[in-house]
Amino acid sequence: MNRKILYVGLLFFVLSLMPALAVDLDPIPSGADIVVFVNNHSGLPLGELLKVAPIPPMAREKLNDFFAATAFNPLKDISRVQLMVKKGATKREDNAVFVLSGSFNTVKIMEFIKGMFGQGIDEEKLGDLTIYRSKDEKGGLCFLDNSKVVLGTLVAVKVFIDARAGTDVSKDYDAMIPLVGDKAYAALMIGGKEFLKNEMTKSHEKRQARIEKMQRPAHPIGKWLETYLTEGVEPQGIFAQLLDNKIEAKVFYSRGGAKSNSIQGSVEIIDPKITIEKMFGELLKIIPELPAPAPKEKKETPSSAPNKW
Repeated sequence: MNRKILYVGLLFFVLSLMPALAVDLDPIPSGADIVVFVNNHSGLPLGELLKVAPIPPMAREKLNDFFAATAFNPLKDISRVQLMVKKGATKREDNAVFVLSGSFNTVKIMEFIKGMFGQGIDEEKLGDLTIYRSKDEKGGLCFLDNSKVVLGTLVAVKVFIDARAGTDVSKDYDAMIPLVGDKAYAALMIGGKEFLKNEMTKSHEKRQARIEKMQRPAHPIGKWLETYLTEGVEPQGIFAQLLDNKIEAKVFYSRGGAKSNSIQGSVEIIDPKITIEKMFGELLKIIPELPAPAPKEKKETPSSAPNKW
């Protein structure tokens, strides 16, 4: 009897040490600067948006043709999305990969894609997986199985597949991943330390430029406060998430010998009328009243000059 009581007590002790239920995120490759997670955990009827939206008949017909050909409706069949971005010197040099979870008819979707792009797609084997890549080798797509697909820039797709196999998984998000709750609709995590440091420097330079443009000296208290708060700060990460009636955020940073500093806060709305689910349901009632987009007039293009080649 005493042994049973001891086991029960031990079980409660272990459970008390465990964090609140967190989402099982896909692996984050080393070097990822930004991670965005979107999760339709409560099954919001996103598919109803298309039914009530004022879509022009021709566009709706094309959508229905796509749904029929692929047996796939993104608003119904995708349950969660995880985006990971490695920032480049310019937006054009960014590398990004989307991991879509849901239900996918791999055969029909690929038949549709090949029918659309014809010879513009190559195939590459990576272990047991097949990567479909564009001829210019900039874009890539890979079905991990019938419940998960990866797409993005080709290099990012390959880096994610390596991380999924356990190679070069980022450690920069270890403190943030447990914070993503299973009831979160969306979460943002920024873990690239160099990216954060550069953004912090850019923000400071913009403030300085505004002060110089005003052609007046900075207010001494404002200047002191900025220096006091930011001196010696090394940003480590930014976390934010949206729940049904709450927004939570946390900033991680180090300063001097203190490596685990943080600032956190949350805003919670205690009003059953103001929740994601309730507001989405009401939004569906209003969408049919929106005006349908007017068809674009085709601009007349001048006839081309004779071919001089």
